[in-house]
Amino acid sequence: MLIKSAILANATELERIYSLSFESNASFFPDDMEEEDDESDEDFSFESAIMMPDKTVLGLWINDHLIGGAVITDNSTGIHSLDRLFILPEEQGKGYGLHAWMEIEDMYPDAKEWTLRTPTCLINNVCFYVNKCGFIIVRVEDMGNDGVGMYVFSKKTS
Repeated sequence: MLIKSAILANATELERIYSLSFESNASFFPDDMEEEDDESDEDFSFESAIMMPDKTVLGLWINDHLIGGAVITDNSTGIHSLDRLFILPEEQGKGYGLHAWMEIEDMYPDAKEWTLRTPTCLINNVCFYVNKCGFIIVRVEDMGNDGVGMYVFSKKTS
């Protein structure tokens, strides 16, 4: 796998892959799920993220095929946020996500801590981040009446 910084020409394909990845998890969300008014997520685009100085957008490549991506925010205090990590549904379960995460960690030797958030109903994500990547759940935020909230994860580095 090749992991490299995304360029503007990759933005549309990253949007497509992210949408497919998100849609592949739709069955895990309750039918009566409340929609959040999270403006930061609504305003997100890969094109704008590529241009932001505090964000790094990465493309995950197998041969010449873009199969996924990641978005990292660096707050310049050594605490980095993994905003998104996504793989095409047909490429999931092949170890690419773990491989990508391990390489991302190596790309940031100055990181003191990593954080991320994922919906409480996506147990596959929770298992991946806790059991494979070494994160711990530090709290639950935004718990709605539908029972879906966001797990907040942390991973301290040495």
